[in-house]
Amino acid sequence: MNDEHLDRLIQGHLNGTLTEEERLELEHRLQHSAKDRQHFWEEAGTHALIHSHFKSQLGAENASGDPRPAPTFRMWRSRWHPFAAAAAGLVMGLVSASLVFGFVVPSLKPRIEVFSENFESGVQPKTDGIQPLDTGYWGGDFVEVVGPQPALRPADGTHMLRLVRADHEGRHIPESFSCDSFRLVDLRPYRKELTGGEAVVRFSALFNGLAPNGQGPYICTLKLYALDAALVEDRKSGSFQASIRKRMLADSSCTRVQLDGDPATWQSADNELRLPPETEYLLLQVGMSDHNLQPGAQRDAFGAQFVDGIRLILAQSPKIPLR
Repeated sequence: MNDEHLDRLIQGHLNGTLTEEERLELEHRLQHSAKDRQHFWEEAGTHALIHSHFKSQLGAENASGDPRPAPTFRMWRSRWHPFAAAAAGLVMGLVSASLVFGFVVPSLKPRIEVFSENFESGVQPKTDGIQPLDTGYWGGDFVEVVGPQPALRPADGTHMLRLVRADHEGRHIPESFSCDSFRLVDLRPYRKELTGGEAVVRFSALFNGLAPNGQGPYICTLKLYALDAALVEDRKSGSFQASIRKRMLADSSCTRVQLDGDPATWQSADNELRLPPETEYLLLQVGMSDHNLQPGAQRDAFGAQFVDGIRLILAQSPKIPLR
């Protein structure tokens, strides 16, 4: 494929006019061809210089009242787009080309939606704890999929997850104050994306609910656990939850979002985890905890707290250099 076609792809990227097919084509070429990447930087650098010269010409004209027409430039065999030039000039002036690639072409970093859940299927989660837990369904504490409530509607669609109690079938835990549901996700189809140590997942969800008198404040919970296949295969024997803590490859937790008590407002929380290359499964944990510290307060009962709009995105992000 010739450079003229590559020029058109680069210009379309900077102008924001690429189709999805063209974006994927440019992404593939820049990822797999050092020659194409070098061509990208040469053209971007040229555009940055042209933009600088164009600005200086206009500045001189404005200062002197020179009636000469403003200079025009043709690049990539089409009219130069001033906005793209400004973006290229700004970014090129920040750091060297080798470090700035991700800033110039952020849309070229592939993002894969591994999993999403709006509970529209209406399938009820299992409530017998997380041992054993299998792929394909939610399991854990007492929760249920419900429709719109008198004072609260799903974030999108007609269903959402309602948190009920901080324990599960066969085990009543009155001292518990956290209601959680879990999902096991098989990442083995994404082995290629996991090699190299640059794979990062972003786990997000929407939370909403009320805070009845004597309960709360409620803190939203999103946790990620990177697991290998050996641990997952052993989940039916022994304590799976205890094994996770001892044998997980990596984990990440987000507990910074507190419910505002406004049923008209869905609040967003997210969590990220860089995945070790040997990761084969992810365990997702979503829920809430009652942080009422009043003596004698009952904290294991929920019922007016909800989760919706869960997403898991896989992307590539270079490691931060140590020096």
